[in-house]
Amino acid sequence: MATTTELPLNTNATGTRSAHPDALLDELSQLKRRLLQAEVRHAKARAAVSGAEADVKVLNARLRALTK
Repeated sequence: MATTTELPLNTNATGTRSAHPDALLDELSQLKRRLLQAEVRHAKARAAVSGAEADVKVLNARLRALTK
């Protein structure tokens, strides 16, 4: 899983970006792919949260019904 703590893409020893056009295009492609992966992880996490919220509501209702 990629995180924001990874080193920047296409940097040289001084930490500056390469000015080579192919390197910039490669970096752009990598960033787009990583963004898409992050968006997919985000969507999965939101779905999991929604499912957990629904479970909590159902279980709370069942608990209330049994304790009356």
